[in-house]
Amino acid sequence: MKKLFRPLAVATAIGVTGIAGTNLLLAQEKQLPAEKPLRALPDDLKRVLPAEPPAVAPGRPARGLDDVKPVRGIDDLKGRVDRVPGQGAGGAADSKPDTTIAPVKVGDTIAKTEFAVKPKDLSPAVKKGLEYLVKGQQDDGGWNQGGGWRNGTGGGRVEGAKVEDPSDIGNTCFVLLALLRAGSTATEGEYKDAVHKGLKFVINRVEKADKDSLYITDVRGTQLQSKIGNYVDTFLVNLVLAEFRGKSGDQEKALVAALEKTMTKIVRHQTADGGFAGNNGWATTLSMGICNKSLVRAKERGAVVDDKALARVLAQAKSSVTNTAPAAVAADPKAGPAAVAAAPAMAGKAGDAGVALYRVGQGAGNYQDVVNSLRLDAEKAKQVLADAKAPKDERDRAEKKLQEVKEAEVQNDKVQADLARNVKNDNFVAGFGNNGGEEFLSFMNISETLVLLGGKDWDDWDAKMVKGLEKAQDKDGSWQGHHCITGKTFCTAGALLVLMADRTPFPTEVIKAAREKKENKPVEPKTGETQPGGPAPAK
Repeated sequence: MKKLFRPLAVATAIGVTGIAGTNLLLAQEKQLPAEKPLRALPDDLKRVLPAEPPAVAPGRPARGLDDVKPVRGIDDLKGRVDRVPGQGAGGAADSKPDTTIAPVKVGDTIAKTEFAVKPKDLSPAVKKGLEYLVKGQQDDGGWNQGGGWRNGTGGGRVEGAKVEDPSDIGNTCFVLLALLRAGSTATEGEYKDAVHKGLKFVINRVEKADKDSLYITDVRGTQLQSKIGNYVDTFLVNLVLAEFRGKSGDQEKALVAALEKTMTKIVRHQTADGGFAGNNGWATTLSMGICNKSLVRAKERGAVVDDKALARVLAQAKSSVTNTAPAAVAADPKAGPAAVAAAPAMAGKAGDAGVALYRVGQGAGNYQDVVNSLRLDAEKAKQVLADAKAPKDERDRAEKKLQEVKEAEVQNDKVQADLARNVKNDNFVAGFGNNGGEEFLSFMNISETLVLLGGKDWDDWDAKMVKGLEKAQDKDGSWQGHHCITGKTFCTAGALLVLMADRTPFPTEVIKAAREKKENKPVEPKTGETQPGGPAPAK
């Protein structure tokens, strides 16, 4: 009996209800039941359970890429425990800033954007989901988790009718991003009032935050923090502020100041290998993906981002794709080399909980994000070379930048080709084994990457997402998770962002480069399929 009780106690404490269910893309018409109420983790279990999830055995593929369906049992989850915010394995401390790095400034230049493909009309499912989210906005302008467990002060999960569910930055930002994709800004669109109020909530919290730590909120114990990283709120704020740049109406001045503050926090805390000390969680690769994307989007919208920061993003993205430790990128001597030497060696090697979908989706998505940024740089470099009066040193830098872009494009082609193959693998797409917020976020990362590439790979993936997500939608218009991130707010916003991925804006230079690349791909005479590299066949 003791042998039976211990696994059951562990399962109850860490909340594995529903893990034997199917992934949303394989879901039956009948909705899976929501997680049952959870008790706080007993003190004796806290002592015996290790702080980190079990590592994937050496030489064994991550879940989702092997021949076994990625559905977990109790033995797989013995190592999973929600950690106290601000403290990780071995009591890892929060990140410390390198204050020698100059504050980030946001200029007036905002890249002109367009859609990579013709977007679909908003479907009834999308409209119903948007209505659900707007109805859930709190009086203070923010959004809460929409139910589900939270972390207690001791680190264990608690849940029930009396558990507080205050508005938090992370969920609010994800909802705002979904409303923006649907066409609403602070001044235009069906939900402009909700957006204006939500942005005010976010900006107000940023203004109240301290200037040195990487935190942006004093709300702790959220599902997002526990599962994908302590600093996820800061990363989501940075992404949303960047996306709403030029679209915030009478809050524009305050938004720019807030963006400069969050950008400065991020670049001062970024380690040489692209990570952040103390960003502990179950699958931190996902919060790293948000952070990396936010840096690129901020650059597109006027933020002055140092090349070293983007080089570190690329190194971290590559490590996620290859499942290896990222290479450190040396800092500029003026930016405080001592900070690099003191940084944790593995801060950039983000955890993926052994789920390939999370890691590969993040890595491939961020690889494309950085290449998009480099394409903007390439256009500027071409203008320099076209100017006969340009000084030699500027021309040399332009030549170097074009070579850098060329090399990055070659590597990115390989990364995206692998991603296109992986998304055809049902085991890979199944993720953890059933749908949680982590799956929705991963699907968004993949969708925003494939849509830029277009063609059959995008069409097939998008059709699969639409069919599966609409089937998994609840009657009230929401989506819910059945493991880890279960809150309806994040899951609903995530599902909507996947369904509206064809409305993701890209700089016109990025769209132009993507189309030219596609047009210049040669066609093999026998198959008619495009192939990378080489001359086109003779007619």
